[in-house]
Amino acid sequence: MESRFPRLSLAGVVVTQSLIAVAFLGGAGSVIVAPGLSTAVAASLPEYAGLREPLLATTIVFTVFGLIVLTMVAMLVQRMHRRTLMRRTSLLCIDVVVAANVGAIVVVVVGSVVIGSAQAGSPILALLQATAVLALVVLARLALVFRSRLRREMSTPLESAETDRRTSAAEKHEASHRRSSTWSS
Repeated sequence: MESRFPRLSLAGVVVTQSLIAVAFLGGAGSVIVAPGLSTAVAASLPEYAGLREPLLATTIVFTVFGLIVLTMVAMLVQRMHRRTLMRRTSLLCIDVVVAANVGAIVVVVVGSVVIGSAQAGSPILALLQATAVLALVVLARLALVFRSRLRREMSTPLESAETDRRTSAAEKHEASHRRSSTWSS
């Protein structure tokens, strides 16, 4: 199935996959380092020690959602290079990206509530959280637009084949009707 999506060059794929790998390793490293770092912060700021567990959990979950998105994007980049993007599993990858973005939005909102209820936040932190939510909404919307375009591209060959089948059936019917009318005259 020929797609109108561009084929990525090998150099573009290598650079993109390398950047994704670096981001993935950084995220995985932060998940590993976060518990120790949160213990050190809780020790240096004992008034916020009660927030250690909920904020650590939201940080880890948010990072895991980011790692999931990176994995799906890496798969989609590879599919674009191999020209195998026009498969149903690509739609599933995009659905996972959207679901992970929605999950990350929920985590940011829950983190905001936890920080707000402990009165531990600042206006700058609230601004950063609002910006994160807005960025995640935009990314989810972009993924949905890409999914819509991909789905339309996938259905176009099926629709044209169905149209061709109907057209040839109508032409056969018209030809047989012409033959029968010539016999009767």
